Amino acid sequence: MATWEELDSESESHKDDADEGAKVAVGLVSSITSEAEPESDSKEENEVYSKIPREELIESLKELLTHFEMRTNELKDLKTKYVDLMKQQESTLLDLKASEEGLRGFDFICKTYEEKLKFLC
Repeated sequence: MATWEELDSESESHKDDADEGAKVAVGLVSSITSEAEPESDSKEENEVYSKIPREELIESLKELLTHFEMRTNELKDLKTKYVDLMKQQESTLLDLKASEEGLRGFDFICKTYEEKLKFLC
């Protein structure tokens, strides 16, 4: 199996662009390997278990992180809209309760005048 170092020697042309992504990829491979085989030595942790070139892996990870960031921003926007709708609902409920109180007062006045009209008739 090839190690990251062997892959680096094969493709030096994209090294500057991929340094940041490489750190993430190496950390990912290392953490997965260490979780899967806790008794493995350090040489095995640097082995590559995929035939995907390093640059493709890095680009895939960048793409995934970009999609994750976009979805996170969408969720933040939706949460803001939800909070605004909840505030609007609370305001509407308060207005409705105030209207109900006004109707109760109006009903009381109507009943009072109705009783007085019956008395006068």
